[in-house]
Amino acid sequence: MSEPRQRIEELRNLIHRYDQAYYGRNESLISDREYDALYEELVKLEKQYPQYDSPDSPTHRVGSDLTKEFPKVEHTIPMMSIDNTYSEEELKEWVTRMQKTLPGEKITFVSELKIDGVAISLHYENGHFVRAITRGNGLVGDDVTPNVRTIRSVPLMVDYKEPFEVRGEVYMTFSNFTALNEAMVENGQKPMQNPRNTTAGTLKLQDSREVSSRNLSFMAHFLLSDLHSQSHHQNLEHLKGLGFPVVIHSPVLHSPTEVTGFCNEYEHKRHDLPFPVDGVVIKVDSFAFQRRLGSTAKAPRWVIAYKYQPEQAVTIVEKIEANVGRTGVVTPIARLKPVFLAGTTIKNATLHNYDEIARLDVRVHDTVEIEKGGEIIPKVVKVLTEKRDAHSTPTLPPSQCPSCGSALQKLEGEVAVRCFNTACPAQLLASLEHFVSRTAMDIRGLGPSLLKKLVEVGLVQNVADLYELSVEKLVDLERMAEKSATNIVKAVDKSKHNPLERLIHGLGIRMIGAKAAKDLSNQIEDIQELYSKPLEQIEAFEGFGPIMAQSVRIFFDREENRHTIERLRALGVNMRGNRGKVQTGGVFSGKTFVLTGALSKYTRDQAKEKIEADGGKVTSSVSKKTDYVLAGEDPGSKYAKAQKLGVSIIGEEEFDRLLQSGDV
Repeated sequence: MSEPRQRIEELRNLIHRYDQAYYGRNESLISDREYDALYEELVKLEKQYPQYDSPDSPTHRVGSDLTKEFPKVEHTIPMMSIDNTYSEEELKEWVTRMQKTLPGEKITFVSELKIDGVAISLHYENGHFVRAITRGNGLVGDDVTPNVRTIRSVPLMVDYKEPFEVRGEVYMTFSNFTALNEAMVENGQKPMQNPRNTTAGTLKLQDSREVSSRNLSFMAHFLLSDLHSQSHHQNLEHLKGLGFPVVIHSPVLHSPTEVTGFCNEYEHKRHDLPFPVDGVVIKVDSFAFQRRLGSTAKAPRWVIAYKYQPEQAVTIVEKIEANVGRTGVVTPIARLKPVFLAGTTIKNATLHNYDEIARLDVRVHDTVEIEKGGEIIPKVVKVLTEKRDAHSTPTLPPSQCPSCGSALQKLEGEVAVRCFNTACPAQLLASLEHFVSRTAMDIRGLGPSLLKKLVEVGLVQNVADLYELSVEKLVDLERMAEKSATNIVKAVDKSKHNPLERLIHGLGIRMIGAKAAKDLSNQIEDIQELYSKPLEQIEAFEGFGPIMAQSVRIFFDREENRHTIERLRALGVNMRGNRGKVQTGGVFSGKTFVLTGALSKYTRDQAKEKIEADGGKVTSSVSKKTDYVLAGEDPGSKYAKAQKLGVSIIGEEEFDRLLQSGDV
């Protein structure tokens, strides 16, 4: 075996081992820094030696293309539903009935936490993960393999060569669910209802990269294997040994009292767990006894779910406050009279938006019923209007930003009330980070920690303040050397000469990304034109619609935003657009490209810039209108679709030749 191939396989095995320890046993064998170094080395070697590529590599957890549909797959053994009960007495009766059904036999049980997630079936062959199927209707499910492959707790390789199937739950932790909802609310979107529904929706997303970003988790609760068919408890221990994270479960239990004891123990402990649990599943341990007990038409007789009652509490809304998020969204927060619920004292509840307040008709001093949505986020579910004071008045949305006093507005089609002032203190740090980012003004050296320090000491309170920084001001900061200060001032000065599209993107106008910013700059000679350009004219710009145009109009109607722009102009920042200068010729004029796979000579952004600079257009999907597909390593489904449609597929060498020769 060649030395590079040997090292690649060694790195893959090491990373798989560390992943299994971390996600399967919650054990960290090396530091994050050491792990990242090994991972980066593997990425570089796989790019350098693509002939040694393998679908089992940990670098291939996330695919690069969209999945348009999920094939239907029949389960080898149906994934049946489970009978359930909320009654402890009924649970004891079920245990007793199981023992009486097989007289003379010693029936034992295993209790395991019922994770509130999405059932999944994982298939392995010759030690490799090959397929993931949702429960579906119990007989047929969806093949969601590319999306499940992104879940770090799902082993891609195991030390077991016989074919086997693992069933378990895909779920979302409370912390990841909260982070996702916070991001959605900040962007004016309706928050997700609970972790389970969010998990189900995530598994059906078409882009595995987005699935990966949501950080789903997996726990196993059942093994189907010809060589392991004695005991469920033994199988759970075997799965642990293979590196699977296994659901929290009991030792082997012998009586109704032991079974209910485990259920009662975790009714309280579950509130300290980082993931949602809505009950306990109790199974007969012996597979031989499971077969003898059999099934009804609906569910197996040898298993039952004991469900916990949802917990609610009644309290009083003491006040309703408006909180301004980093993107300007104003979110109402109910401040509550403290009440104990589901293991914690609740003092606040999110009301999401003012439409939700109107729907519930929540008012200050109302008596309300609250519960933990998804077991973690307190929410108001009902107003007890019969206890309402006769003199109470409805809650109205604020008209002015509680942070800066600017007028608040809503975009058409959005429920969020938003502050559009770029100098709003509540949004300042996020605005600065976006302004200096690589896709915006690209000011190197101004990272988040330094920006935070500049804000704290009062040197920067507006993006325009960045252009008044000097070496003398910066060197006074703690741990700032003169050379570093000089480099930052040079980077700021260099950004003054950026094309206008970068400034427009950097201003953080709602719904105006890099492409829309470029379209805007191509339609004007100076940014000042946008101060008064009619809404219908903006809407007529290429790629624009009513909501995007409305967002632009709202932004430039604000005096405080125009003041910031004029400050930037006075400080030397370029304000000239591209109208009359847009490239209409060029070797790629009228040609449409699609990029796929890992390019080695260019980043995707660089390749896109070259294509657009020579009059071409870059789109995200292959169609009959596509002229060229520029393909790098591991191109994915776009490559196959281009072959099917007869679209020209070129590599980087051919791309460079076309650029130089103009023979397209």
